[in-house]
Amino acid sequence: MVSFDKKWLLLVLSTILLACNSMREEIVPQVLAGQSDKLVVDCFISPQDTLLTAKVTRSRPVLDNDATRRVEVSDAVVTLSDGSNSVRLVYNSQLALYAVKAQKMVVRSGNTYQMTVRSSTGQQVSSTTTVPSMIALDAIQFDSTSTSGQVNGAQKEYRVVGSWQDPANAYYRVKGTVRGIPINTPSNSSYGNPEAISFIMATNSLGLLASQNKAGTLSASALLDKDRLSRQYRSMAISFDLMHVDEAYYQYHVALDQQLKAANNPFAEPVIIPTNIQNGLGCFGSYNQSRKTVTLK
Repeated sequence: MVSFDKKWLLLVLSTILLACNSMREEIVPQVLAGQSDKLVVDCFISPQDTLLTAKVTRSRPVLDNDATRRVEVSDAVVTLSDGSNSVRLVYNSQLALYAVKAQKMVVRSGNTYQMTVRSSTGQQVSSTTTVPSMIALDAIQFDSTSTSGQVNGAQKEYRVVGSWQDPANAYYRVKGTVRGIPINTPSNSSYGNPEAISFIMATNSLGLLASQNKAGTLSASALLDKDRLSRQYRSMAISFDLMHVDEAYYQYHVALDQQLKAANNPFAEPVIIPTNIQNGLGCFGSYNQSRKTVTLK
């Protein structure tokens, strides 16, 4: 005779097994293989652009094992419109992009633009974006700190801090650049193109930052190795780029940043990339950029 405790245990185990079976979802390979591909569009416009570009490719089905199949689309009709005028972006084989000079379609703050892509097979996708306003940097400040190194002793670091007035509920991408003249360059020579080193001024690999729902002063910072830069360059110009981006741009690049972090981790959950492309995939976004530069000697 089975005791009450054993009966209860059997009941619990049966319930768990039934629950697991109800959560299981059968995936039919034929269904996945039968999924049609979609147009994938990446296009980001800005008033500071000299060339408006768009990348158009095709998605690949989950069970597509043909690694040599081309996903690039070079024969689509890509148009950009501001509601009154429209311009066609022409495919550039060297850039592998659709492009048009910015003078053909002037991008302005606050204006809404529509992009339409039609493939030679009849697929058509579209999307819109409203260009954010420009937000100017208030200041760039430098804090010099000393750190103790185990090999070379004390070292000096610059903390570069850029600040600006945040209107609240805004999205940003921030980055910096050090442009320097190598220390072995003669002082009387004209050095036309200083070497450039980029650095990130935010808490993630793409320099993305979202503000809170209250207006105020916002800032971003980065550490620079002053000793190493001083040994490498005899003069430096440090630039801070502040990009005020729209929400679609921000959400899309946040997902890309998460995907990059999870790329080499077999236990990471898959990252779903958001899209604002109607009937397709990808992102049509916009941004407005300001820059402030400080020269150090």
